[in-house]
Amino acid sequence: MSATQPATPSSSRLSHAESIEIRALLVACVLLRLGVVGGTDAVIFDLNDIAGGHPRGIAVGFVGAAQAVPEMLFAFLMARFADRFGRGRFLIGGPLLGAAGILLVILAHEPWQFAMARILEGVGAAAFVPTALGTIAAATAASKTARAKASGAFEAATLAGYAGGFVLGSFAWHSLHRGAFVLMALFYVSASVVVLFFVPRARPLPVSPVNVVFRAIVGPGPIRRFIPAWLAVNCLVGAWYVNMTSLLKHAPDTRQTLVHGFDERLIGAFKVSWVLLLIVGIVLWTPYLQRHGGPATMRRAIPGAFAVCAALFAINHVPLRFAPLILPVAIAGVLIEAGFVPAAVNYLADCSESLVADRSALMAFYTVTLAGGGAVGALLGGVAGGLLLFDGLIVLGVLLAIIALLSLNSVVRFEHRHGPLRPQPG
Repeated sequence: MSATQPATPSSSRLSHAESIEIRALLVACVLLRLGVVGGTDAVIFDLNDIAGGHPRGIAVGFVGAAQAVPEMLFAFLMARFADRFGRGRFLIGGPLLGAAGILLVILAHEPWQFAMARILEGVGAAAFVPTALGTIAAATAASKTARAKASGAFEAATLAGYAGGFVLGSFAWHSLHRGAFVLMALFYVSASVVVLFFVPRARPLPVSPVNVVFRAIVGPGPIRRFIPAWLAVNCLVGAWYVNMTSLLKHAPDTRQTLVHGFDERLIGAFKVSWVLLLIVGIVLWTPYLQRHGGPATMRRAIPGAFAVCAALFAINHVPLRFAPLILPVAIAGVLIEAGFVPAAVNYLADCSESLVADRSALMAFYTVTLAGGGAVGALLGGVAGGLLLFDGLIVLGVLLAIIALLSLNSVVRFEHRHGPLRPQPG
């Protein structure tokens, strides 16, 4: 198969070796995210304690963005090298860099020091994530059904890492304080060990010129139309992920119910429940994704964000005892919005069929926009939270969801004119 030739779906089953490879990468992804997310929460709790319960929103956003920015800046370069020199060394080395970064956090006492220490974490994630996605895309090239399942499984593994990280970060900080960062480093190292023993070394293919890869991403075509939606969703995730913990832990404010000074363990349990709902939602959405493809699934998932924002706004302005009456609306919204990211991963994997030797480089688009959107969202969320506290996050979430929905309408129109990237069942 040439480097510019799309794969032709021919089988609905993966080989035994491909199945083991994908499962190992999913386990490594969970372990990596446990280290990243648990470390991020522990860092935020550390900042909160240093500031006496009144951290500056911009400082929290800055430290949250510090891991995401290098992930964004180095993702394409790392993925390009992985395609050219072999993916295995990047899948192993990336988590080891992350371990070094989180251990350096132990020495930090000022926000800028936290930020500097987390740069290595971002570079490590840039080496691992797009390379893992490129490997999964290659393993599922012959099966549309297997790709949809693997895309959902990858996002479910990511979310499982988030869920575990929320619990781990909260309870590890409560019990170990800065010793928590040593525990996070062990999860990073474990991810490398899994890849070392269970992911076979793949022979690199001759890569395309850089300008060809860039043209596939930013030139006229499906990816460019998708950029605003993917950035908007990742901005929303970054804003909420980084700043929600700080606002829930913030000293109580009588004007907003959710700004309450909650115990960090309760905050962790709340965020875990949220992520578990997303995992359930992914399972429910997977059959629809297999039948209808990425763009249609993503467009139907976005309205869930509006339901979540409406429910949280209501909870934030009534006494806390009334929250259980409103929570079903938020739960339904989370289940609906859960379909977006696995559909996005599936869609980008389909786009990668145009340059099969450069899969990691094309899939780096996922990491670049995930990290870039997360960094911008963390900063925007810090500003919004500083201005309006939790209401600021809600308003920002609504605006970003509107941008995503408008962009997805353009993607769907493109598909209607040019046909789906991969054949869909009739």
